[in-house]
Amino acid sequence: MDNKTIYYRPLPPKPATLLILERGKPVRIVSLSGSMSIGRESNDFMNDISLKSGIVSRNHGEFVYDDNGANYYYRDNNSLNGTFYNGVKLEKLNERGSKAVKLNDGDILRIDCDNLVNPRSDAVVLLYSTKFAMGETWHRYSLYDKTQVNIGRNIENGISLTDFMASRQHAVLERYQNMWYITDSGSVNGLAVNKNIIQGRCPLNIFDVINIANTTLIYLGNEIIYNEVHLNIQKQDYSNRSVVMGVNIDEVRFGNKALLRNINLDIESGDFILILGGSGAGKTTFIKAVMGEIKANTSGQILFENLDLYKNFKMLKHKIGFVPQFPTTRVNDTVYNTIMDAAYVKLAGEYSKKEIKERVEGVNERMMLTSLKNNLVGTLSGGQFKRLEVALQAIGDQKVFILDEPDSGMDYATRVDLMGNLKSCTETGDVVMVITHSPDDAATLFTKVIVLAKSKTDEVGHLAYYGDVQNAYKFFGVNKLSEIVLEINYEGGKGRADEFIEKYERTRRG
Repeated sequence: MDNKTIYYRPLPPKPATLLILERGKPVRIVSLSGSMSIGRESNDFMNDISLKSGIVSRNHGEFVYDDNGANYYYRDNNSLNGTFYNGVKLEKLNERGSKAVKLNDGDILRIDCDNLVNPRSDAVVLLYSTKFAMGETWHRYSLYDKTQVNIGRNIENGISLTDFMASRQHAVLERYQNMWYITDSGSVNGLAVNKNIIQGRCPLNIFDVINIANTTLIYLGNEIIYNEVHLNIQKQDYSNRSVVMGVNIDEVRFGNKALLRNINLDIESGDFILILGGSGAGKTTFIKAVMGEIKANTSGQILFENLDLYKNFKMLKHKIGFVPQFPTTRVNDTVYNTIMDAAYVKLAGEYSKKEIKERVEGVNERMMLTSLKNNLVGTLSGGQFKRLEVALQAIGDQKVFILDEPDSGMDYATRVDLMGNLKSCTETGDVVMVITHSPDDAATLFTKVIVLAKSKTDEVGHLAYYGDVQNAYKFFGVNKLSEIVLEINYEGGKGRADEFIEKYERTRRG
């Protein structure tokens, strides 16, 4: 057993891609698969990733995969023209190259001259992402001989987006003299440029990255390139997961009191996550921080598909759904009509009847409710009923669903049915996170376990474990998930919280 990794065994590299832009050449997506070299195409020097630009050195840089933290890093190999990382040139560290920088979703690597506002014609941009798919369709829209371009969902004139969460008139591009600007047209979900949400008119520089809902657009001076977005209703291959959310919480406070500290973990597509914790460990605080509800009291960063949740809350708040413990759903209507009513409430005004109907049918299929759509809500099993509650949230494009004790008051059979139904919601890549006091009923269904424990040293909740279920048993020396709480609790338990907090921190650091 490998004690140097969080999961206690070597894991295959996490999937990640590079979107490679060389002006005048086709958009290229390259899959990263562990450590890889990058450099100029040459007959006498072989690289894993080859570029054609003349300003790229033959041995320009390398992507390094750290299987301890499951992260990718980039290092410039003291190349002639260097590499810019999010607009800052990497400095030489030693004779081998620059300091290796950790890559986060949406980070931009650029090979160019020092004046990034006026790039060279043979400049190269590499956009790091965990959400772009191989074979994904990218469109080009020429800005030549134009002064104004509308951007929106299914519009006839301008940049037409397939993204359901884009507004019909989302933004406008306008040229003033030799400069292009982008302005939000009062959209519902906002837009960001280079990860920062914009207010008013924002000037664009070549290679700026624009995010509109699930769509990525890149400004190249004389054109815009953007990806085609569709609602995913297909089961996923979980050998190829991507990071949906990166949680890096330094501290959460309430007034002068700290409630949580040092929570660092990645949540992946298709995860079904159990949240365990002892008394006062901060489970509810953790949920509120992840949802962005207490961002003013939180120091740290929640990254959602490449954007900072706290800085871009308007754009991302609809991505995370909290499913209430006590439902308000009418029991004498059909499943289909119930979802349709919710869709009209949430989407009316911005979407046509046809679009709403298509959305409802897509959500029915995504949440595996199509076969139940004509059933009365009151005839559903406990698990099916909770899956319907998740579907009501999914109407708004939620990708992460959080449930706090959804099985409260249920008998064993109903709890098992519930958890099986919630697990099925993850089969299209969605994430479900659950707090439950009966974790052993569905132990084999959970892909990950988050264990929070309150330290006696500082009276604050810390991360005591994050990993799969089987290794949780080994880590805590128990046979059941419920026994973990007994191990860490100081009141009514063995009081070993600090021991496991320190043990987990040691394994995380390697």
